[in-house]
Amino acid sequence: MKRKGSLLAAATVALSACGGGAGNAPAPIPAITVSPSTSAYDATIDKTYTDNWGVELAVYKNGQPDYVNGYGLRDRGLPDSFYGPGIWDIPQPDAVLNLPRGKFSPDAGTIFEIGSISKEFTAGAILLLQQDGKLSVNDSVAKYFPGLPGASQMTLVNLLQHSSGYVDYNNFFAYPDFSAAYNAFMQSGQTDYQPIVDRLATFPLQFAPGSQYSYSNSNYLLLGIIVARVSGEPLGDFLEQRIFAPLAMTDTHQGYPPQGTVDFALGYFDNNGTEQRTYQWNLTWLAGPGGITSTVTDLEKWDRAVRSPGLFTPTSLAQMFAPGPYPQSYGTYAFGWFIATLDGHPYIWHDGAIGGFVSMNATFPKDGIDIIVLVNNASAEDPYDIIPSLLQTALTAQSRQSFDKLRMTS
Repeated sequence: MKRKGSLLAAATVALSACGGGAGNAPAPIPAITVSPSTSAYDATIDKTYTDNWGVELAVYKNGQPDYVNGYGLRDRGLPDSFYGPGIWDIPQPDAVLNLPRGKFSPDAGTIFEIGSISKEFTAGAILLLQQDGKLSVNDSVAKYFPGLPGASQMTLVNLLQHSSGYVDYNNFFAYPDFSAAYNAFMQSGQTDYQPIVDRLATFPLQFAPGSQYSYSNSNYLLLGIIVARVSGEPLGDFLEQRIFAPLAMTDTHQGYPPQGTVDFALGYFDNNGTEQRTYQWNLTWLAGPGGITSTVTDLEKWDRAVRSPGLFTPTSLAQMFAPGPYPQSYGTYAFGWFIATLDGHPYIWHDGAIGGFVSMNATFPKDGIDIIVLVNNASAEDPYDIIPSLLQTALTAQSRQSFDKLRMTS
């Protein structure tokens, strides 16, 4: 099944081988006690993710941990062998961070690459700048990128909702080929995104702006550039100051975590039954559409922050979750989130897929349930597919708790 919100759709060619309210930090999430007993949650994970793939599952109810558990290995130890060509020409995370190596299991503090879940934060950054009065989501794209095709006929809303018609820039060696743009980006010291914009301008639109939906990482690359230009600082710095720090998301970063980090998951791929490392993708190249690393605990802080006004105004939250005009079978894209229903339950989500990792951030606002699944194997089942089972387990446990409470007070 094609992943709905991933970085893989284009980049697999390369491997074949994303002054408004400053907000207050939320109350700390209570300490987590992991039950060693087998549960229905365990059964779902064990059936889906075999061969010791590293998985961290977190289920929260009304901001409280219901079940948080790690499975398999975040690091399979040495010796390493790598799958596919190393096209990115960057050092690998274990070398950058000088990670201690061994057969280590994941836990609630393990940092994973979250891929396209990053789009939630890029959209949030745009809304914060709108709260500051520094831009509007109704601005013409031509205000920022006058040379792009159709830019005068589209607004930032078209970028946010994937209705621009731009091809996907995260693609190499086949149409639309951005290999030369990547080389120029690397030669700039990974600071100049203009070669990507210039290359994007050479491709015709896939359709008239605003006439249909087509998921493209180019939309969120452009939004990330806009955040940097308008704020006057790199996207990662803006996210740190305006989202990560206010929400005490201390283990969330645009790109790698800082030196001294040891609880970091490495990415793998199941190559015909042989588990191999995947070459690290360039998280700086993917700033905007997919460059963030985070933990289940930090993602829960974010889910809580977008549930009610605080960091964001009521107007911003209404825009964030307003479905776009082009529903798909799996939901309708809003601003960095898919809006859907699951068995009658309002369902807001985004998944991610990036070299060596798949991920899912799902929230059920009417039920007060958040489900976060982070996996360090690119060939693993998309966590999107197990959310129905995990939700049913959460709802069953919720009903049982309500019944027990009623029985005790009757």
